[in-house]
This record gives sequence, structure tokens and C-alpha cells, in this order.
Amino acid sequence: MKITTALAGVALAALALSATAAAAPSPSTDVHLWLTVTRTTAEGTSATGNLWLECPGREGDAGHPHRASACADLAAAGGDLDVLPGRETALCSNDAVHVVATAHGRYGSRAVHWEHAYASDCHLTLATGEIFDF
Repeated sequence: MKITTALAGVALAALALSATAAAAPSPSTDVHLWLTVTRTTAEGTSATGNLWLECPGREGDAGHPHRASACADLAAAGGDLDVLPGRETALCSNDAVHVVATAHGRYGSRAVHWEHAYASDCHLTLATGEIFDF
């Protein structure tokens, strides 16, 4: 009887472990996103920056300056840019800058077409972390 109970406990532990693994977000592999940030001042002057975010990327590739953390945040959100972990704090200025961030491409086999406007760079960083920090 003790052996049967012990085996049942091992089986339940294995089942719980596999359920936990299935619920965890998969690593961000095969991610190809064209990221764009457009900043417009109160005077109407605009500047746009853009680059590719490749996850996992290749060692030595030019590209996103914070690729590791951006890919980790994207994986934590399951590829959904609306639920990125963001940041609790950010370096903010008093500059009045309207910011529009976009992402187009794919996360695994899923197409991504995302756009969001922010009141400032500070709001962008708080919402999206380092993904649009370039």
C-alpha cells in the first residue's frame, strides 16, 4: 500500500510539473518585429526612429540596443504588446512630446500589427519597458 501511495504521489507531482510547464510562456524565439517610434513636439517637429527586433538574434548583430531584455519582456507578455510588463520607474523630462509606437511583423507564427500613442517618452517606457528604447 505504501508503494502504491508513493507512486501515486510521484505521478501527481509529474502531472503538476507538466501543467506548470505548459502554462509558462514559451521563450521568444522566431520573433521578427519592425519597431517604429515617432516623437512630435508641441511645435509640430517630428522625428522617427525604427529598427528590427529579432529574438533570439545572433551574437554580434547590430540592432536593438536592449535586445535581451526586450525579448524577455515580449516572452513574458506572450507576444502581446498590450500586456508588456513595462517599468515601475522611468527617467522623465518636462518636454511636451507626443509619442506613437508601432510594431509590425511576427511573433512565432502569429502576425503582429500594433500601434499605440503615448503622452510622452516617460509614459512609453512605463508601459513598454525597453522594447521601444532606441
